[in-house]
Amino acid sequence: MDWKEITKGKPFLTNNQVVSLLKESYGYEVIKVTVLDSYDCQNFLVDVAPLNQGTKSLETDELTVKYVLKVTNSYLSKDEQDLRDVTHIMEFLSSRGFPCTKPVPNKNGDLCQLLTFQNLSFKTPGSCTSLNKNLEDTFMIRLVTFLPETVLNTLPLVPNNVFEEMGETLAQMHLALQELDMDKIALQEMSENFSWSLDCVNKAREYLYVVEDSDKRQLVEDVMNEFERVVLSRKEELPHGFIHGDFNDVNIIVDFQEGKNECCFSGFIDFDDAVYSCTVYDIGIALMYILQSKATSSNSAAKYFLQGYSKYRKMTQLEKDCLIYCIAGRFVQSLLGGLFHCSIYRDEYCLLTQQRGWDALKEMWTRGKKVSFQNWNFS
Repeated sequence: MDWKEITKGKPFLTNNQVVSLLKESYGYEVIKVTVLDSYDCQNFLVDVAPLNQGTKSLETDELTVKYVLKVTNSYLSKDEQDLRDVTHIMEFLSSRGFPCTKPVPNKNGDLCQLLTFQNLSFKTPGSCTSLNKNLEDTFMIRLVTFLPETVLNTLPLVPNNVFEEMGETLAQMHLALQELDMDKIALQEMSENFSWSLDCVNKAREYLYVVEDSDKRQLVEDVMNEFERVVLSRKEELPHGFIHGDFNDVNIIVDFQEGKNECCFSGFIDFDDAVYSCTVYDIGIALMYILQSKATSSNSAAKYFLQGYSKYRKMTQLEKDCLIYCIAGRFVQSLLGGLFHCSIYRDEYCLLTQQRGWDALKEMWTRGKKVSFQNWNFS
């Protein structure tokens, strides 16, 4: 599953199609539709009320509920079992009390459904080439609960307690998922083939052309070579489990009281990159985004995250040996993937990592594991 193939299946549903879908499949009257950011899929924040209840203002109608409608890329929707397993992970963690989104059944009691839509052709701005060339396409549809409050990456400054709470939650989630009784085969195969899985870091080589600077391109190649040498060569020795796969700053929700200087971790969302693979991948992915976050110090942010994680789960020595390379591998995926997707969609959302990512990667890669761990008070 490479990025080029995935971009061909991006959905482009209209608000009218969303309104009809929620009425027919879920029995809801839609009061408001807001398009949310997404790389390859479509997400809509919808304010809904049960049918035949009348339509009042959002401020006064207590029956109004907010949900997120997830429309999965048609290329990814072909792997129906993967998406059903991912949805089950979400349901499992929610049932265990984790502050995450929860899937909502449709009128038939199904948490997932494949639906076909028409008129999906979309042209890149300034181009005559259509991205989704199908007049109709089939997508996996899911409705999930909406977590209010504030997305982490919108904060002007992230306090260290949030990073510590992120680490605590991720470790607790890893331990809980060890108890999940679900066949791992589908999500294990997904990890080995999905472009955003760290198992597939080296598949990003074919996108090196999007990096114009020769020094940056060499840095990316060095990271991929070392990731293969250090991590992939010993992958089977690393602890494995079901992992979130995208524990980043746009998927972390915080309770932020503006003007009160108070902020705390309150939840996490978006399980669509969940796979069965090396547990250390999740830690590396989280740290990659933490190292470029709006913190008083990136080193302090990493220190508090690892401190929080270690309260509940101790990393093996091999995991520690691989950690720097997992962080760097995710930098490579995000930097190359962002440049490629922006060239297709012309969407600034795809360039979030470019703002600080190159400098953060170069700094960490230059100083290496020993100095990085010293800076993070981690051993």
